[in-house]
Amino acid sequence: MARYIIGAHSGHDASACLFKDNTLVCAIAKERLTRKKHDSGEPVECIEYLLDACKLCKSEIDMVVRCNWYDSRELDDAYYNGFKNVKINKNHHLFHAYALSLANNGGCDMLALILDGRGCRLEDAGELNIAGANLFESESVYKITGNRIIPMEKMYAEHFPNEYKWGSHLNSVGYAYATVSKAVFQSAHAAGKIMALAAFGKENANIPQVFCDNIRFEVNREWLSYIENLVLPINFADDMAKDLSYSVQSALERYIELRVKSLVDSYLINTIGISGGVALNCKNNRIIANKPYISKLLVFPASGDDGLSIGAALWAIREIFNDWREVVWDIRLGKIYRQTVFDESAINRVVKLLLNGECIGLFENGSEYGPRALCNRSLIADAMDVKMKDYMNIKVKEREQFRPFGGVVLARNLKMITSDKLANPYMLSAAIIKPEYQNRIPALVHADGTVRLQVVSDKNTSIYKILEEYERETGGMVLINTSFNSKDEPIVETENEAFASAKKMGIHYMLSSGTLKEILSRGI
Repeated sequence: MARYIIGAHSGHDASACLFKDNTLVCAIAKERLTRKKHDSGEPVECIEYLLDACKLCKSEIDMVVRCNWYDSRELDDAYYNGFKNVKINKNHHLFHAYALSLANNGGCDMLALILDGRGCRLEDAGELNIAGANLFESESVYKITGNRIIPMEKMYAEHFPNEYKWGSHLNSVGYAYATVSKAVFQSAHAAGKIMALAAFGKENANIPQVFCDNIRFEVNREWLSYIENLVLPINFADDMAKDLSYSVQSALERYIELRVKSLVDSYLINTIGISGGVALNCKNNRIIANKPYISKLLVFPASGDDGLSIGAALWAIREIFNDWREVVWDIRLGKIYRQTVFDESAINRVVKLLLNGECIGLFENGSEYGPRALCNRSLIADAMDVKMKDYMNIKVKEREQFRPFGGVVLARNLKMITSDKLANPYMLSAAIIKPEYQNRIPALVHADGTVRLQVVSDKNTSIYKILEEYERETGGMVLINTSFNSKDEPIVETENEAFASAKKMGIHYMLSSGTLKEILSRGI
C-alpha cells in the first residue's frame, strides 16, 4: 500500500508538496493559486490542489508535516482535523538542508551551507536558549552523506525589530542584502533587482565596508548608519543606488567565497550545496561553481522558503519512516491540465514569429517549482534582436529597463557560448558569455557580460524543438526566456490565467500544450 506524506509551509512563500513513497509527485506555492506574490499563511489552497491533482482525500494521507513560523497569526489548525497524523516542526535551516539534499540525492558527501535572512529560533532548532535573547538561525552548515543529514556548525544572531527606518535588523547575509533592497525598492523581495543593478555600480570610498573583518560574521554598524542617514528610498537610477548595490553584492561574494574555502579546508569535502534565499543569487553561484577547489556546486531550484515544505516532508520520510532511498523527482511538479501533442508545423510557425519580432507564450505540462520559469510557463523571444530587451522590459513586463532576462540553450550547445560551469540547468547560475558570442545576443547579455541560463536536455519538450528549428533557421543557439506573468503578478498556473496575462501584456501568440493559439489579432 502506498505511503502519502504532505509537507506544508505557512510563512512567506507558503507552499505544500506531496510524496508518494519516495517519489515527489506534486508541489505548488500558494502565490500561484491566490495570485498574490510571496503569499503567506496556511497553505490550505495548496493542499486542496495536491489532493485534487492526485485524486486523494484527507484520510488517505499518512502524515502531514507543518513547518510554521514561531509567531504566525495566519494559521488554521482546524483545517488539519481531517488528517490522521499531523506533526509540527519549525526547524527552518534543517528543512532547507533536506530540500537541498535532493540536488545530490545519494551522491558523494556534500557540505550544505544555509544562508538566508533568518531561520528559526534557538529553541525551535532543538537547543536551549539560556540567555533568553531573541536569537534566530543566521547561518548553518550540514554534512549530507548517503541522504543522512548531520549538523556541523550553527550561527545564531539577535533580531532587532524596527531598528532602522527601513525596518528590522539581524546579523546575516540575507538581512544585509535586504537592507539595500528596501532602501532602493522598498521591498525585501527585490534582491534580484539589486543583483542586476550591482553591475552598473562601482567602488565608492564614501560607503563603509559592509561586513566586519571579525572571526564571527557581523554586519558593519557604520554601513548601516550610513544608509540610515541617506534619504530613502533611493532612486534606482542614481549612482548611490548602483554603488550600494555593488557594495553589498561584492561583500556577499567575498564572504561566501572565503566561507566556502574554509569549509572545504576544514572538512576536506569539495562538493558544496547552498540553500536559503541567498542561494538564488546566481552571480555568486557562478563564482563559487567555478572555483578550482570546488568539484561541484549544487543548488536546489526552490532554495527560498517555498522549498521548506519539501524539506519538511523529506525529514519525515527519513527520520520518522526511516526511508533512506533516493527520491524520484522532477522540476515540473504542478498539475498537468492537458497532455502536450507536438505539431511540427506549429514549431516552425513559432520560430518564424520569433524572427518577426513576436514574443511567444509557452504553456505546457505541469508548472515549474521554484521562482524560475523553465519554458513550461515562459515567454520567449529572439535574443539576436537588439530592440527586444527594451520592448520586453517596457511594453511587455512594464519593469525597469536595466533588468536583464534569462536565456535558454540546448545542452549540446552550452560550451559553444560559455566556458563556465553551472550549478544546475535551472537558471540559477549566471554564466560569462564568450566574447565572440556576446554581440550575437545583444538583447540578452547583461552589463557584466553574463546571462542566467536554462539548459535543456529533454527532447520531448516544445522548447527543445523550438531551439532546434531556430538553430536550423538562423544558426543562433540562445533564446530569451522570462517568466509568464505580467507586472506584480506571480507566474501563471492555469491556461485561463495565461490567456488573461498574455492579453494584458500584449502578447499575440501562445503555444499551449503543443497548439499555437492567436490571442490578440494583428488586424491584418
